[in-house]
Amino acid sequence: MSVSFLHTADLHLGSQLKTQHQRSSQSSDVLDSAVYTAVERLFDLALEEEVDFVIVAGDLYDEDSRSVKANSFLSEQFERLAEEDIPAYVSYGNHDPVGSATTYVDLPDNVHEFDHEEPEEFLYPDSDAPEARIWGQSYRDRHESRSMYRRFTPEDSRIPNVGVLHTGLNPDGRRYVPVSRSKLEGKDDIHYWALGHIHSPRLFTNAQPVAYPGIPQGRQITEQGLGGGYLVEIESGGIADIEFVPTSPVVWKTVDVDVSDTEVSSIPDIQRVVESTVDDLAAPTDLFDDSDVSVRDPEWGIDGYICRWRLTGNGPAHETLSRDEESLDELTRRLRQQLMSRRTFVWTEAVRDATGPPIPSIEDLRGDDPVIDEFLALVDGLDKEAKREAFGDVVGIAWEAVEDHEEQQPDQLPLTPDRLDSLVERAETRVFEELAIRRAE
Repeated sequence: MSVSFLHTADLHLGSQLKTQHQRSSQSSDVLDSAVYTAVERLFDLALEEEVDFVIVAGDLYDEDSRSVKANSFLSEQFERLAEEDIPAYVSYGNHDPVGSATTYVDLPDNVHEFDHEEPEEFLYPDSDAPEARIWGQSYRDRHESRSMYRRFTPEDSRIPNVGVLHTGLNPDGRRYVPVSRSKLEGKDDIHYWALGHIHSPRLFTNAQPVAYPGIPQGRQITEQGLGGGYLVEIESGGIADIEFVPTSPVVWKTVDVDVSDTEVSSIPDIQRVVESTVDDLAAPTDLFDDSDVSVRDPEWGIDGYICRWRLTGNGPAHETLSRDEESLDELTRRLRQQLMSRRTFVWTEAVRDATGPPIPSIEDLRGDDPVIDEFLALVDGLDKEAKREAFGDVVGIAWEAVEDHEEQQPDQLPLTPDRLDSLVERAETRVFEELAIRRAE
């Protein structure tokens, strides 16, 4: 015997994409409705696949934004499930805690809301002939220091047991249900952990899956890539088959553009190089390394991209961009005006200059200058981990390792491993450039 369900979280209804955009009949409607479109697609998916039930693991609303529109929309989606006798099991997270809830429209009877005072068990489809147990607990307040999971105590393992938590998987954090991944994996009687709170899809598979579906629609440049939800089929023995289905109509993306060509020097030149990369835009589908999760190619397509262009390379474009601080503003204006008219529109969120002055290649200078050779030998002699350790503590107080996206302060720049690697690489390049320029003088 097996059951199938849709696992989603972090709908954040009531929020908007955090970008300023010129109003056009195409882009304006898509951008303004993107969050709702993505969530509606999730419910479409549940109905098309005829799942047994739906799980929503917290943050249905954004910042307590149980507006009439958001509340009514969600009620309508759950009503669609009710018409097909599909129950939904809902927990509330740090953005929509029960203690501060305002309900404008009641949710239908097929919605089972987890209590905020005690862990609660629901039996699917009923207690007379249960085929699955779903355990969960909602947030009482904005911050939740209770571990919760300890009291998820299924009666037995003869049917699939699913645990629902809204947590950052930080055992030392006191704000968002402190627990470690190993503690969840250590509860053998829970066969699948349906988590929420982290906005990128993540899946840890050991004895049983510990899964974040991520946010259905990214709303800012830190929420890049495809958003969606999981289709899960789990057998009574706890063996799960998991498929990720994208739902986001708009995809945020950072794109590196090499403008080092000697023929690229003016603003129009740079614009043409950026525009030449647009046809190659695609949302990455390799979301789950070393796992058996498949990523579906859904029937609906991507309506648009919101891009941050990062200009790279050493060439004459660097002088153009660094000579006048308004050059990036002008380039941004041109790209916004030109690319928004495409069928799959492209909105320029920002342009970042990471170019450098024209210099000879490393290989051309290697062996000709003892100082440059010594520097290159030092760089080549450090592996990635050694570089992280050497430079991690000296990057500056503005850069902090932020374990949880909710903990980030406005003046903090979260220091992820990838960002640290990028900083180290840019520092190495900058030193090499300076050495090469001084050698040429």
